[in-house]
Parts: sequence; structure tokens; C-alpha cells
Amino acid sequence: MIQKLRISNFALIQDLELDLNDGFTVLTGETGSGKSILLNAFSLLLGERAHSSLVGAYGKKAIVEATIDALPSDKTFFELNNLDFEKTIIVRREIVKDGKSRAFINDSPVGLNTLKAFSSKKLMVHSQYNTFELKSKNTQLELYDLLSGNEEKVNEFIALFDAFQEHKEALSSLKRKLEKSNKDNDYNQFLREEIEALNLDEVNYNELEGELFKLENADDIRSILNQTAQFTEENGIYASVKEYIFRLEKLGAKDKTLTEILDRLYNLENDISYIASESSYYTDSMENDPERKIHVVKLWDEYNRLLLKHNLSSQLDLVELLSNLSDEQDNLDALKSLITRSEKEFVLLSNKLIDFAEKLHESRERARKRIADQLKSELEKLKLPETKFDFEIIKSELKRTGITDLSMVFSANKGYKMIGIENAASGGELSRLMLALLKIISEEKKMPTILFDEIDSGVSGDVADKIGLLLKQMGIQSQLIVISHLPQVASKAGSHLVVEKRDVEALTRTFVRVLNEKERIHEVARLMSGSDITKAALSNAKSLMN
Repeated sequence: MIQKLRISNFALIQDLELDLNDGFTVLTGETGSGKSILLNAFSLLLGERAHSSLVGAYGKKAIVEATIDALPSDKTFFELNNLDFEKTIIVRREIVKDGKSRAFINDSPVGLNTLKAFSSKKLMVHSQYNTFELKSKNTQLELYDLLSGNEEKVNEFIALFDAFQEHKEALSSLKRKLEKSNKDNDYNQFLREEIEALNLDEVNYNELEGELFKLENADDIRSILNQTAQFTEENGIYASVKEYIFRLEKLGAKDKTLTEILDRLYNLENDISYIASESSYYTDSMENDPERKIHVVKLWDEYNRLLLKHNLSSQLDLVELLSNLSDEQDNLDALKSLITRSEKEFVLLSNKLIDFAEKLHESRERARKRIADQLKSELEKLKLPETKFDFEIIKSELKRTGITDLSMVFSANKGYKMIGIENAASGGELSRLMLALLKIISEEKKMPTILFDEIDSGVSGDVADKIGLLLKQMGIQSQLIVISHLPQVASKAGSHLVVEKRDVEALTRTFVRVLNEKERIHEVARLMSGSDITKAALSNAKSLMN
């Protein structure tokens, strides 16, 4: 149970420290006094969203803190989450004005999911809005799963369903990628075939360029080389150089410069002889092959076209591009293999999910009569003796909650057919039905602390008295805090808190205080007669409390 609640700079509360009793505690106050502030404070401890508007006027940070008795079973949770375990556990939320919030368990920072996981086992909060939600089929199924003990199975199923949906989306994404890749691959295949036709592994395009030059300029080359081949003929350049050499040798020149000239003439003689010989050889090797010329021109033009097409500059660049295109083909093959494996996993996951859904549905059906009988018993205690109540459970298509469609059907009056509670139950009947549901749930879950916000809404008189007795009974097993406007309910509580709003130093503040016996009688009388408290109201209040 919660031993102490501390609230600081939260909405209209400047500082509040409450020692909470076990059993049934009622919380009353004028409309607008700030009872909802306490409801919000408890909701924050359950990990609900925080808003910067909750930070009060007395600082930059709001704090809500609860001191809770530890149970031996809590130790496992603390070990799993690497938290320090103590006999007394302190849970805290802090909110700053920029909207950010932090959560702590025993002064160790924790995420909201961790806070929720812990607090949801310690505290249940029910607001008026939750009663209206009872008309929702989703809420009805959620409550039914709590009653039938299927909560853990449902959570496990939801996790499996989410994994299934995630896998399904991932598989769809892979298939969309494959479809696009197949389209791209058609074009890539065309590009590969274009480049492969160049035979880059066999043809050196630098050498091909030289061959093309030779083929295109054959006539001019022959004309020039035929002339250079004649250097060694009679009266040619070679003969003139030989004569100059002969004359200088005959002269026997001793001058250094003449000697150097003679050496150069020797070299020139050799060069002219080599040029003439090579020119003759080169000319003889040239073939007149028009078909080869056509082939080389075509190949060279295609080579340059692809360089320009892909904005490349060399044969090496084309080789690299071809390799990349081949890698894309390999990637496509790998993608197809991945999809094949994923489809097999999808079938297995789908079968597992359907099997789980069937078993969950069967488990839900088995609990129907037991829960319906329990609820009818509780509703009889709440002045609904002619009530007929049941659950309609049918199979449906697969969804996140399974294959079960559930509807609570209800008739409060004798001789009338049961129909959905959203159409059959009045506000007061909904409140009593919700109270009966929550009583059974709290007993099933052994919930240490429960907060009800006007669970008695829409009832009065003897029905309100019966609700008060039921709440008193619930207070034997749980710490129960009830926000109420009904004197019949307030009079049954073991302790009484009142919420008041007062102006202090030009600021409106909300205060909560514990009432003594005399003050309790006065407050119950106020609930009966309003602000003008009569002697008769005080007398009736004493009678109610006795």
C-alpha cells in the first residue's frame, strides 16, 4: 500500500504531504476544489503523459512522490531492472516547465515503461471517463481478459501479432524492392550486354586507337614511308652522309669539334639506315583490309559512345562499371533468396499466430459462465436483483486482440431481453456494473491500492448506501481511495480527506486535510444539504455514520 503521498508545486498545490491509511478512505470537497489534481497526481505515478501546465507557480519543477510498502515479490523486479531494493520503495515523477519529465524508483532514474511496469502492479486508477468507456467493445474485452486471467496471454499474443505485422510489412517492402530491382535489372542487363560486347578483357583500346589511325591514314603513311625507304638508294641521303664521313676520315682531322661532328655523322648514318629499313618493313606489313577497317571503326565508335554515355574517361572505368552492374545482379539474386526465406518464416509465424488466437479464444470462452455468475452476484448486492447479464463471444477475423469479438449484454428489468450494455444500461447502472467489474478484478489481481473517481456517479438513496457497503468491503483487502459526492458513501469510509481551495497571498491554492470525527460529521452533512448545514442534516449525518 501507499504509506505517504508528497506533492510539490503541482497545479494549485504548493506543498502537500499525506499519510494514507489502509482500508477505505473517502475524498470529498466542493466542485472545483481540486480533487482532480490528486487524480492527475496518481496517474503520473502510473507513467501517464505529463504536461508543462501542471507545473505550479511556486517553482520551475513539479514533484509527485509516493512511498510504498515493498513486497517480497518486488525483489525480482528490482533485480531484473538493476535497481536497489529496500523495504520501503519511493516512486517519483518530476516535471519541468518545458514539458520534460523524469521518473525515479528509489532515486534511480527509470524510463516510463519501467515505471508503468512497476506501478501498474501497485496502483489502479479509475476515473469517471473510464465508466463511459465501458460502452466500448475494446474496453469490454480488455476488462474481460483481466477477469478471465488472460491478461498475460493477451500481452503475449499482442507481442506476437506486432511481430507478425512487422514481418509482413518487411516482406512487403522486400517485394516492392524486388519489383523495382527487376525493372532496374532489365535496364542494367541491357547496359551489361552493351559493355560486354566491347570484349574489354581481350581488346586493348589504347592499341586499337593506334590500329585505327594506321588504317585510316594508310595511303599517306605509305607515301611518306616509301620516300624514307629510299634514303639508302644511290644518290640518296645515306650516300651523301657516307661521302662526308669518308672525306673527314681521309682528312684525318685532329680538331675536337671536327671529331664530334664526325661522331654525329656516324650516328646519323646508322639512324638513316635504321629509318629506311623500318620504313620498308612497316610498309610491307601494312595490309589493305577494308573489312578490318570497318570493324575497328565500329568498335572504336561504340567504345567512345559508352564512355560518353556513362560520363567515363577510360577503359578501366568501363571495367569497373561492368563489375558494379554484375554486383547488382548478385544483389538481386541475394534479395530473391532473402524473400524466399522470409516467406517461409511468414508462413510459420502466421500459423503460430492463428494457433495462439484459437487457444486464446477457447480460454476466453471457458471463463464466460464463471465471470457472468460472479458479476450477477455482485450486481444483486448493488440493488440490481432482476439483472440478467452475460457475454456474447463469437469468432471474428484476426486482429491485434485475437479472433474474439465480445459484447456485454444486459437487462436490468424482469421480462426484457438482454441487449448490449451501450444501449441498455443507464448511467447509474453503468457505474454499478463498472464497480462490480473492478471489485472482481482487484480481487483477482490482489491490487494493493485502488483510486476511484466518482465510481458512484448517477446513483443515490439506498443504491448509494449499498455501493458504500461494497466499497467498505473492498477496503478490507485493498487500500481504497474514493472521490465521492455521496454522503452514503462517505459515511462508510474508515478515514476521510477533504479538498479545499483558498486564496493565499493573491494566489489560489488547493489544500488537503484529514478530518477528525466531528469534522467528518459536518462534511457528511454538507454533502447531504449543501453549504447551508441544518441541525437535521447533522443528525442524519451522525445516523449514517453510526
